[in-house]
Amino acid sequence: MKEERFYTLMKRLTAGKASEKEQAELQQLVQEDEQLALLYREFFPGGEAAEHDDDSEALLAYSAHYARMQIAGLFDAAPEPARGRQRRMYLLPAAACVLVLLLAGGWWFGLREKTPAGREVKTQKGARTHLVLADGTAVWLNANSSITHSPGFNRTNRELTLTGEAYFKVAPDADRPFIIQAGGLKVKVLGTTFNIRSYPDEPNIETTLETGSVEITLDDQPGNKIQLKPGQKLSVDNTTSKMAAPGIPADSLEAPMLLLSKMRVDTAGNSTVDAAWKEGKLVFDGDDFQRVVSKIEKWYNVTVVLENKNLYTTSFTGVFDNKSLTTVLNTLQETGKLAYRLENDTVYVR
Repeated sequence: MKEERFYTLMKRLTAGKASEKEQAELQQLVQEDEQLALLYREFFPGGEAAEHDDDSEALLAYSAHYARMQIAGLFDAAPEPARGRQRRMYLLPAAACVLVLLLAGGWWFGLREKTPAGREVKTQKGARTHLVLADGTAVWLNANSSITHSPGFNRTNRELTLTGEAYFKVAPDADRPFIIQAGGLKVKVLGTTFNIRSYPDEPNIETTLETGSVEITLDDQPGNKIQLKPGQKLSVDNTTSKMAAPGIPADSLEAPMLLLSKMRVDTAGNSTVDAAWKEGKLVFDGDDFQRVVSKIEKWYNVTVVLENKNLYTTSFTGVFDNKSLTTVLNTLQETGKLAYRLENDTVYVR
């Protein structure tokens, strides 16, 4: 989204790292959006900024933007708005009030302090979000998912924990690899784009690489490192996350099943099919019905009750681009493999 792009460009500009192309892109965003223009003028005041001095609505909008940027960690070393002491005395309390309200509500960027050890970003069922981490890494977070920063993130390390599904565009940093703990495996990268799906209620953890390279290790096999190439997908039995569970003898457990495959590219875009969700596309790629149910429940925040257990062996393929729940269900019903009825937020399938 252009707002998040604006924040990224502002951070690069204030750090003296913006290229001429990025500066031109920032100017284009400012010209197209009045609220972004107001925010830009507060940091780089010009002749037009004075006309907003008495506009309380514009000031509140600016304050909300300023609070949002603070929450995102984009102003650790950025200059304060150059407007004079009286202006700052008026502006900062407004921004502080907005900041308190946003944090109390717990919904801005989905951020909330989980523990003193780290910050959690969380989405509910039926919701998705996009954010930029303090190190410049862009993250798209799918429904019913969360990431939690480790202590010292972007200072001494770049480590986080993922539950659910996320797409990462990792900012390069040769001195500090980006490490993600997802279920029973770790993914280590320097700078690349990839998708991870790791829901506790699903049988597999899947990592799909688009560009660059990643190194994957299983918690129970730290000496076994798996390298992925662009377009490859690794599926790991989710029981790896249970191998260290208390009371389970190690010799009673089988090695996790690993499946390395080539991932198809979404013909409507440049990303793999597994990452199409971040563009608003619900994809069934030969999925068995158990996986179809899991995706529908998370995507639309509903409960699916299966009245015909034989459907678990049935597979479905289809792409739904920003379609309603009833459209998806009607399409599945038209295959002749199932029938459904919708009662409030519960779907009964037979």
